[in-house]
Amino acid sequence: MDSSSGGNNYGGNPTVTVANDSVITSHSIVGSGPLTPSHSQPQQSPVMNSQPNTTSPSSSTIGGGGMMPMEVDQHVNVNHSPQMMGGQHHQFQTSSSQQNMQSSPGANLQNGENSGMSGSSGDLANKMNGTAGTHMTEAEKNALMVVLSFLKKHNLKDTEESLKKEAHIAETDIRGSLPMDSDVHTVLSSYANDENPDEYTDAYNQLKNFIDTSLDSYKYEVGQILWPVFVHMYLELVYNEHESQASSFFLRFSKMQETFHETDLISLGSIMKKEHLVNSENPFRSLAGGLYSSGKPGSSTSGLYVVRMSREAQSLLKRFLQEKRLKLVQNIVQDRIHIEVYDGIPRGKAAIHAVAGHLMGEALKQDNKGKVYYGLLREPDLQNVQMDEDDEEGGAPAGASTSAGGSTSENQSAPTSQPSTSQPGAKTDQQSNAQGTPSGGEKSSKKKKSKKDWLLSKKGKNDPNAPPITRMPLPELRDVDKIEKAKALREAAKRVTLGPDKHPSVCFYTILNGDHQVTFVKWSEDGTLMAIGFASSLIKVWTMTPAKLRRLKPASDLAEIDREADDVLVRMMDDHSAEANRCLRGHSGPVYSLDFAPDKAYLLSSSEDCSIRLWSLLTWTCLVVYKGHLFPVWKAVFSPHGGYYFASAGYDCTARLWATDSYSALRVFAGHYSDVTAILFHPNSNYIATGSADRSVRLWDCVSGACVRLMTGHKGTVHALNFSADGRFLVSSAADSKVLVWDLANGNLLTSLNMHKSTVYSLSFSREGNVLATGGLDYCVRLWDFMKMIEDVVTEEGGATIPPDVKKISGDGLIIGEFYTKATPIYALHFTRRNILLAAGPFIY
Repeated sequence: MDSSSGGNNYGGNPTVTVANDSVITSHSIVGSGPLTPSHSQPQQSPVMNSQPNTTSPSSSTIGGGGMMPMEVDQHVNVNHSPQMMGGQHHQFQTSSSQQNMQSSPGANLQNGENSGMSGSSGDLANKMNGTAGTHMTEAEKNALMVVLSFLKKHNLKDTEESLKKEAHIAETDIRGSLPMDSDVHTVLSSYANDENPDEYTDAYNQLKNFIDTSLDSYKYEVGQILWPVFVHMYLELVYNEHESQASSFFLRFSKMQETFHETDLISLGSIMKKEHLVNSENPFRSLAGGLYSSGKPGSSTSGLYVVRMSREAQSLLKRFLQEKRLKLVQNIVQDRIHIEVYDGIPRGKAAIHAVAGHLMGEALKQDNKGKVYYGLLREPDLQNVQMDEDDEEGGAPAGASTSAGGSTSENQSAPTSQPSTSQPGAKTDQQSNAQGTPSGGEKSSKKKKSKKDWLLSKKGKNDPNAPPITRMPLPELRDVDKIEKAKALREAAKRVTLGPDKHPSVCFYTILNGDHQVTFVKWSEDGTLMAIGFASSLIKVWTMTPAKLRRLKPASDLAEIDREADDVLVRMMDDHSAEANRCLRGHSGPVYSLDFAPDKAYLLSSSEDCSIRLWSLLTWTCLVVYKGHLFPVWKAVFSPHGGYYFASAGYDCTARLWATDSYSALRVFAGHYSDVTAILFHPNSNYIATGSADRSVRLWDCVSGACVRLMTGHKGTVHALNFSADGRFLVSSAADSKVLVWDLANGNLLTSLNMHKSTVYSLSFSREGNVLATGGLDYCVRLWDFMKMIEDVVTEEGGATIPPDVKKISGDGLIIGEFYTKATPIYALHFTRRNILLAAGPFIY
């Protein structure tokens, strides 16, 4: 292998071929049924250096003689029995029987609603009859079209025909005039606004002057309403077709808004006509629904902008509006803004700015009141796990060596029974039993005993904050999973504990000729495999150890293998097919994310082609194509427990929970107002965290499907998430170059890390959780003292943290190390089991 520094400060780096011209140098519920581990029922791309195509996705096949992707109407049963994993024969059964689709709630109107709507239609028709023979105004025509649209949508044909007849409307008159379903209430609520358009500028100017001249203790809290009032005034002017006044209003007051609203102003400024608001997918349409929505404030169906304000500040604002009689502002504050009043000292500028940025304002107090089981599940009993002597001594099988991360090389199969030659004195179980005692005498015996005692000391303990073991149905651990966990524990005994005085070794892989082509980089949990996704729809997998990637033998050859042989797992693999890297083809668009199953038997990928693919790393073919998202899928991740569940996030503003043996999603989490750009399972697999382009972070309960935490504070699209080692803290990073640390016990912001100069794309915790590593587009890997961040957390019952308005949340003084590259952004970070930090990114020419 070649050696090249790639312009980085890491010394010589090993090189691996990436592609023909690329070289590497060293992430509300639909269907609330119970979860069971059995059959169950776009805007700018957030992906690095890649833009989505506008063409519709086409069906794709898998090249290289691979297995054809399964259609959506087929039921897929992935057998997760112990015989499936560890290199043994796979069984995949398909059935053409299609599951019954659950009808959407509220699809059928009740009788009372039908009759009520019919009466309204008759009244409106009578009104229209009174104007028969005269020119119908635009407002009257809009109202009539709305009613006809409602009747047509709910298949009320008799009432629809009656209304057409009474209003003397022909079929040709209504073609192309029916509004969209989502705009029915908008038309009814907004078309009758007859306010003088010139009063908008004067009213907003008075409000701005009042806030600027208020006392400093109140002005920042009251000033929170300036942005939503500006947005709604502009939208009202546009909707009522006062285009010139709307343009002058926007030009005058847009420069007075907060700097983090720059992207919002671009989207808002693109709405210049009524048709733009009615027919576009602009995110501000959700704000326009505040008058008529029935959801709770802050929910995805409410459209109400949430502002938290002290009682004194709220009284001051109310008194001003009553004295000045600003009807325009008053209507917006009452109907389109939800002010949550609290008793206490008004917050200052820094405290308000720390939690500002979400498209719909702050989180309500009730959003973060529910209990979250953030503790870890009890570890399984590993006392009876049978391991080879190689694993006992931490050596590697014959023909393999320890990887950069210190993990033993495995070629997708169980460890071989051959004795290790990498460490003198390492013996097999049979040799030790024959001799009675291990070599090295009593000293070696004591050493082994200490290792065994250490393993027993790691026996799972009950975490008071952990969820009940039966709360989320998780697959049982197989023997191969227990062996892997035991190996991880033994590796942990040899790792270096990191801290302010002990920095990790960093191994950086620079991807040459990959600029604007590499979209995602991912390592397996033990650091022995690395996968890279490309904008060309290609996926490449490398081994980080000398052991090659082998393919399972054909079925005809497998039938001749003696199943009772001790080395049956080794015999199943074809040595002639061994390669250092392999290519996976099947997607028809850029690959946006990759994730390895915990046992490294599968690889999950998501793409712009709206699909998620499950790949076998034994046969190196696609097993299943999951189709549920209607738009590009930005992220797909496996659950840390068994790899049975996985989750996805996409352009359609939803996150979804899947099972590998079901072609349809088990849960659909709806609540974000824009793309869901980041997703990650909690370490106990009971929760899923999501980040969005609406600049919020949410925590979802996999069992109930409810959003149990809403955290606001980012000023840009959220790109990366990571949980602390104990599961209590969540770290998020975004395009605003900030890294925020949240306490899941109550949803409070704990610390803000502001040292990065550009988008932060990757986060990783050291294995013991003492050090946090961050990296992004500023060509720098930074290390932070995480234990220092959380030392001020109050450990009283309820896990309350010190509120962000009475403590300094900046954590810039907690940085303990920086590693710069010459011109390589950091796309991925990963700590190995021995706390070696792996990093990767494409070199920018």
